[in-house]
Amino acid sequence: MTTRYVLGIDAGQTTVKAVLHDEQLRPVAIGRRSSPLNTSVPRQADRSQDELWAVAAGAIRDAIEQSGIDPASIAAIGIAGHGDGLHLVDTDGAPVGMAITAVDSRAHLEADAILADPVRRSIILERSGQLPVASSPGVLLKWMVANEPDLMQRASAMLSCKDIIRLRLTGVVATEISDACSSFLDVAAAPDEVRWSPDVLEAYGLSEWAHLLPEIRLGGDIGGSVTAEAAALTGLAEGTPVIMGLHDVQAASIGMSALVPGRLALVAGSFSTNGVTTTEKHVDARWQSRLSVRPDLRIAMSTSPTASPTLEWMLRLLGIHSPAERDAIFAEAAALDPTEHVPLVLPYLFASPLGAEASGTVADVRGWHTRAHLLRGTLEGIVLMHVWHTSALAEQFGWETGSGPGAAVLGGGLSNSALYVQLVANALRQPIQVISNEEAGAFGVAALAAVSVGLIPSLEDAQNLVDREPAVEPSPESARYWDRVIASFNELCATLAPWWHAQNAPRGDNKE
Repeated sequence: MTTRYVLGIDAGQTTVKAVLHDEQLRPVAIGRRSSPLNTSVPRQADRSQDELWAVAAGAIRDAIEQSGIDPASIAAIGIAGHGDGLHLVDTDGAPVGMAITAVDSRAHLEADAILADPVRRSIILERSGQLPVASSPGVLLKWMVANEPDLMQRASAMLSCKDIIRLRLTGVVATEISDACSSFLDVAAAPDEVRWSPDVLEAYGLSEWAHLLPEIRLGGDIGGSVTAEAAALTGLAEGTPVIMGLHDVQAASIGMSALVPGRLALVAGSFSTNGVTTTEKHVDARWQSRLSVRPDLRIAMSTSPTASPTLEWMLRLLGIHSPAERDAIFAEAAALDPTEHVPLVLPYLFASPLGAEASGTVADVRGWHTRAHLLRGTLEGIVLMHVWHTSALAEQFGWETGSGPGAAVLGGGLSNSALYVQLVANALRQPIQVISNEEAGAFGVAALAAVSVGLIPSLEDAQNLVDREPAVEPSPESARYWDRVIASFNELCATLAPWWHAQNAPRGDNKE
């Protein structure tokens, strides 16, 4: 009997990964290509849609060639992609402007204006399940209307990152619920009434642009099939089914075996992502309530781009470039006494959950600090974002129904560091289980694709195939240390708030 395969594609902020899985969702081959962002304009982080597609096509081709399989044996394809940002296309599906990513903050003033209006703020929170941030599609669309009117006249639809890749594979313009709820989907509606919200559009001041909202489907629906043109570029077989796909957080939840109500899942990748799967319609200004694979299942999540971008910045600053150099400095940081004083790092280099005014900060630095102290301080700063993001979630959900006695699951690139995992366990004071699969997002959409075409009976069965490491327990002696670090973090943020505000006040020489 011929082995069948599923392909999972995960398009992040700067990298696209294509992972080929067998029928048991074991990775067979992976193609990985970089898609660097254009950050030459302050607050802007974008790339061309053509480049995004070229990188995705190349990653797919690499995975197929590496595996040596017959492309016709691929039963289905799933795509995950970063949320938020803005991708506009015309009536032919051709790009209109750049692909704006989720670390872009050009629309921070538009977001601030909405947040300052209690009526609009309340409508958007209650109907869409979240408050706007600078990278939200709604505020980016407002920015485009004000600053790029010629482009807006050409636009026919607004899509998400993964929708662009699926469009290039199939020629179909559409989106699905996990990305649609990033701005305009009515998440307060009944599960059988998936629809865009005219009230939210009006609150954003965008009612006249309702024609840009595409058809909405479910993530597991077949969204089209690979065209002859896409097959020639990627090495895929023409006619291969492509499911609608998912926002990468929802995909990673499947890949982390966390699509279980009450389970806390943490990801330390490009974003610090902290979420709990739920069937309840809770909304809170401190987190986002986003739909998942079904309208009755959602993830309450709190996120910020404060993880690996901060680490990579510090490593570059310290002159660390090769894997060997990276391993060496991590070993130096791990060798420090766990309660030794290190600098306090606020990892707000690109954006902050405290608002667009907050900036990255390295505080309490001493002359005897070494590069190891700076690295551990940076890691602790990233860990502190897990603490910040999960505090509100813990009030609502608690973790008693997690995997094991209070255990949370952790994924993302930083979960490969034993030091980082221990820091997370110590700071959150609960056991942490690391997901063995490094490509949880690609696994998640591959699993959904496999279920959609009948290779695997259910997502529950797919999640049972996820490997998790034994739980890392918090060290009791670290409790007092982390009490002090968390208190210092909160005090520093509160102290800097008026200074951040003053620095961002309009001035004659402001170039942003």
